[in-house]
Amino acid sequence: MLLWTSFSQAATAYITNQGEDSVSVIDTQTQQVIKKITVGAAPVGVAVSPQFHRTYISNVDGQSISIIDTQNLSLIDTVKVPGSPVGMITSPDGQTLYIADWTDDLIYLLNTSTLRIENKIQAGKAPAGMALSPDGAKLYVANRDSDDIAVIDTQTRNISKRIKVGKHPFGLAISQNGNQLYVVNVVSNSVSIINTNDLSSFTIKVGEHPYCVSPSKDGQLLYVTNTQDDSVSVINLSAKKVIAEIKVGQVPEGIKVDLKSGNVYVANWGSGEVTIIDGNTHKVIQQIKTGDKSRGFGEFMMPDETSHDAK
Repeated sequence: MLLWTSFSQAATAYITNQGEDSVSVIDTQTQQVIKKITVGAAPVGVAVSPQFHRTYISNVDGQSISIIDTQNLSLIDTVKVPGSPVGMITSPDGQTLYIADWTDDLIYLLNTSTLRIENKIQAGKAPAGMALSPDGAKLYVANRDSDDIAVIDTQTRNISKRIKVGKHPFGLAISQNGNQLYVVNVVSNSVSIINTNDLSSFTIKVGEHPYCVSPSKDGQLLYVTNTQDDSVSVINLSAKKVIAEIKVGQVPEGIKVDLKSGNVYVANWGSGEVTIIDGNTHKVIQQIKTGDKSRGFGEFMMPDETSHDAK
C-alpha cells in the first residue's frame, strides 16, 4: 500500500499510457510516480479541473471518458462517448468538458455535473488539440486533415473564423493572457504563432514531426516536442527563432510546463517515460518511468493539489 499525504504547493502530472490502459500520476515535488490508475482502452488525452478536483482521460479505443478524483487518486466514473475521443479541455468554470471526436469531426460538450453530452459542434476534419481563451469565450480547434484552426464562439457554438496554418496541425497552446495561439504543424515541421486579436501570424521551423507545444512560465519561450528527432525545440518568441534543441526520450509527444517551478515535463511514447527539463538551464534533470506508450496529450498538469491518500 502506498500512502502519500500533504504535499502542498506542488503540481501533479497525469500521464496517459496508451499501451497499457493506465494513467501514471507524478508528484512534481518528489519527482516520483505515486499511483498508477487503470482507465479505459487506449487512453490519450488529458484535461484537468482544479475547481472540482477532477482529471478527465479520453480513451480512444474505449470510446469513453474516465474521470479521476484527484484528492484520493481513484477512478470514480466512466462515461461513454461516440466516435474516437482524443483532445479535451475544460471550460474555465469547470462546468463543461469539450471533447474532440477524431472520426466524426465533432466537438462534444459534456456537462461535468450531469455527465451528459448536451451539445455538439461540427468542426473541421479530424479535430485534435484544443485551447480556450482565458475567459472561455473562444474555443480554438486544430483540424488535422483540414490544415486549419476553427475559432468557435462558445456562446453561440458557431465557427466564427477558420485560420489556415501548416500541414496537419495537432497540438495547441495559448499564452496566459490569451493574446497568442501556438499551433504545431506536424508535416510542415513548424509552429504557427497567431495573434488572436487581429489573426496575423508567423511561422518558425522546428524539428522533425513536431507534436505538442507549451509556453514557458514567463511566456517568453515555447517548448515543442519533435517525435522523429527525440528532442524538444526551444523557441525564443521575441527573436522568432529556435535557440536550443534538447535531447529527451524516444518519440516525445505531450509536453507541459509546471507554472510553479518552470520545469518542463515531456511524455515519451517510445520509451515509456517522462523527461524533466530544468526551465532555467534547459538541462535534463531526470527521466521517470511511467508506462507503455506514454502520451500525455493536453493539459496534464494539475496545479497545487493539497493532499492525496493513495492506496
